[in-house]
Amino acid sequence: MSTTTARVFDLPALPPVLPAFARAALSASRKVKSPVEIPQWTVRVASLGFDRQHVAAYNALCGFPRADQIAMTYPQVLATPLYLNLMTRPGFPLPLMGLVHVRNTIESRRELAIDENFDASVRLGDSREVRAGLELDLIVSFSDLDGDVIWQATMTLLRRGVKRDGEPAARTPAAAAGAAQEPGIAQYLTIRAPEDIGRRYARISQDFNPIHLYATSAKLFGFKRAIAHGLWTKARVLAELSPRLPEAPRRFDIQFRQPLLLPGRATLRHVQGADGIDCSLVEAQGGKVHLSGTLR
Repeated sequence: MSTTTARVFDLPALPPVLPAFARAALSASRKVKSPVEIPQWTVRVASLGFDRQHVAAYNALCGFPRADQIAMTYPQVLATPLYLNLMTRPGFPLPLMGLVHVRNTIESRRELAIDENFDASVRLGDSREVRAGLELDLIVSFSDLDGDVIWQATMTLLRRGVKRDGEPAARTPAAAAGAAQEPGIAQYLTIRAPEDIGRRYARISQDFNPIHLYATSAKLFGFKRAIAHGLWTKARVLAELSPRLPEAPRRFDIQFRQPLLLPGRATLRHVQGADGIDCSLVEAQGGKVHLSGTLR
């Protein structure tokens, strides 16, 4: 937990993302100082609304059937400029390039309506040492105009090889994806990820991370080909599984394991129980697991 003074940055609107990506690129050579001190920062925007054309384009790309539906995964995409702004501010101790999204949890008290307005915020949450390095939670919240949090996501990011105080840390078990389901019959679906899905998703999400765009740019970061964006993959899984529940889901936990190379094809294995659906996305030929989690 940080001991620094908490700061809140109020923005008049969603900030542009291109300056943030420029700052992110410049931070790539930044040396991480030990001990790592995570500041208590929050960035927020008041009375943020939804754009119908943007929502429709997102839904079409991810496979949601209704053009006017606010999918459970959509608010996190809308908040992309906020968390880029937060983590590229002077004084943030970690380079943005090299952070790996390892877990993602979304909780929603109810479905969000396309004509509603919300106060959106992103804050730096808890950090912890794990065997692989340093984990940091990024908390994205949408509150109604009375101040009640209606929707919240926790993005857990990993910086490999970094320790808070430079000392080796004991291994921390991964967070549980959700309550275990009673044994059921596994069902299987095919998820296809076209070669250009990273570029198409970037135009909607404004996340232009080069590892998702082209094979040539991804190779600069050690990947054989471009990889599918984890949040697009999560949304595709949600689009396939949510109609199988009797009502709209309220929580979706995912752990990202191995990247899905583009173009790619994977098998969505899912088992439905009394409390929800356990799922895993596995490479079509082989045993590599791309993600696993629970929808309930």
